[in-house]
Amino acid sequence: MAGRFQMPEAAAEIVEYACGMIRVVFSRRCTVARRSSAAVPSVAAFALGAAVLFAAAPEAAQRTTQRGAEEPGGRARNPYAWPSLSELFVRAETIVAGEVLDMRSSWTADRREIFTTVTMRPDRRFKGGGRALIRFRIPGGTVGDTRLMVTHSPQLSVGERALVFLAGESGRLPRVVGGEAGKRHLRAGEDGSETILPGFAISGGRAGQARGLATLEELAAEIPRLAAAAGSH
Repeated sequence: MAGRFQMPEAAAEIVEYACGMIRVVFSRRCTVARRSSAAVPSVAAFALGAAVLFAAAPEAAQRTTQRGAEEPGGRARNPYAWPSLSELFVRAETIVAGEVLDMRSSWTADRREIFTTVTMRPDRRFKGGGRALIRFRIPGGTVGDTRLMVTHSPQLSVGERALVFLAGESGRLPRVVGGEAGKRHLRAGEDGSETILPGFAISGGRAGQARGLATLEELAAEIPRLAAAAGSH
């Protein structure tokens, strides 16, 4: 269940911070819908944000303790860590890199949420993705004077080059797996290589050691190992 606030621009900044606290405490998606008109007094906005924070606080210590106890070996596990490259590979049906050509936002049929349909032209395919154009959707977007922001949703822009990990149910547009972790920005270098931002840390083959994977060429070289590891499970 997503926490939702719909309000003018003046109050949104404070409530976004409150939404972050909701995410930390309850592990739930939180959305903030901004409206450009009808300003709200700053005192009222602060009171609303403070009320949300104080309401969430009593459960914070209990939730943190419970999550820390789940990690075997007595070491606390970070429940908010991004999925690894191998996890993204297994969960994704399509892994492609390319240019974002178009982004269109619209309300759902019940007008409770906004989603943005992204059109991408892939030129590097690492798993699936045989079509010339790929469309997928991400939570949030702007329709008219309403902007819906969703915590941990991937952020893209027209003209951007990106690497995306996609999956979806039959008959529906795919989604980005792993939220913001399933989309990586690509930066072109002078030598023609493209750097993945942020990159990946992968096992180096020795216990306790890891190495970085920072370019599309390195990702392409790693795909056979990822596929073999996924097939062995």
